[in-house]
Amino acid sequence: MRLTESEVSFFHENGYLLLEDVLDESDLAPVIDEYSDIIDERAERLHKEGKTTSTYSEKPFTERLHFLAAEAQEVTADLDIMRARGEATFNFLKNPKILDIAESFVGSEIVCNPIQHIRSVLPIKETQRLPTPWHQDAGVCWPDTDPYFMLTIWIPIVDVTEENGCLQVLPGSHKFGLLTHGWNEAGLAVPPEHQPPNLTPQPLPIRAGGVILFHNYTLHSAKPNKSDTVRWSFDLRYHDVYQPTGRPYYPSFLMRSRLRPEACQTDYETWCKRWEFALQNSKGVQAYRWLR
Repeated sequence: MRLTESEVSFFHENGYLLLEDVLDESDLAPVIDEYSDIIDERAERLHKEGKTTSTYSEKPFTERLHFLAAEAQEVTADLDIMRARGEATFNFLKNPKILDIAESFVGSEIVCNPIQHIRSVLPIKETQRLPTPWHQDAGVCWPDTDPYFMLTIWIPIVDVTEENGCLQVLPGSHKFGLLTHGWNEAGLAVPPEHQPPNLTPQPLPIRAGGVILFHNYTLHSAKPNKSDTVRWSFDLRYHDVYQPTGRPYYPSFLMRSRLRPEACQTDYETWCKRWEFALQNSKGVQAYRWLR
């Protein structure tokens, strides 16, 4: 997908860009199937152990985790990309449609940053967990990334509405640079006194298959999931090969190179082994510049 000049200009002016219909079922179905299988395996085990009253196999993907977690919260553990390490997910990270968008902003030598997540946001009435607070993605990186641009590509794999916890942004907030973050009951956040004045939050509901792009200095947050379904999404980050990642103890991968295509690191087994090594050998590392 080649972005228009007006789309690129909108991003640079506002710090975000919403694009509908970037991905289709052939892009999303493999990762949905992969996580459905992971949940199915866990559901069978938990039911055999007597920790749930049912496997809830009749429930759709958008609901099943919610029903299981209500009886056994452990079902949600280690679902994140680097923990589950599914092959379909790895292939999703290097999806040509996603890399084409990244290339419009970071150039032809594209690194997939190790700060990457899949989110399964449960209904707030069950978990009482507060939604993601206002923050900048630059705030979770080490300071060596501060001078550099990093693109976040936020990808829903189910329809996202204001009811089930869509994202919201403060348009233009990226122009204020890095803001002071601190920890509160919801997580790492920019408190109100450090937020730019006179900016109006913009909710961003979006259908599955769309993407939302963010500048690493754009303030954004999530609305609470007040629905009865799970809000599933990816947030992935890409940048130029010649800049730091902000998490040097985790592996980054060159996913596209027009100059040296033979240098790309797109082997699934290598990806798994590098993540296994990094997770084992980075225990105790201080990930955030702002201490709890």
